Amino acid sequence: MKYNAKQLNNGQWAVFNGKQYFPHTVADTKEDAHIWAIKKSAIWHQQQLDKLEQEFGVVEGSTLKEWIC
Repeated sequence: MKYNAKQLNNGQWAVFNGKQYFPHTVADTKEDAHIWAIKKSAIWHQQQLDKLEQEFGVVEGSTLKEWIC
């Protein structure tokens, strides 16, 4: 996954990108932060796919999204 849930110094959890965390993802439990990490990772991967699709357009008669599915 692109992002991971890690514990903050105050005992709460958040989604991190390297050493920085996203303040809006602060949660009381590891499980809640992990769900945020999954969501943020999925969004990041979708954005990467969108960039590739814009660059390459149609591949073998289909968009990249259609081709991957």
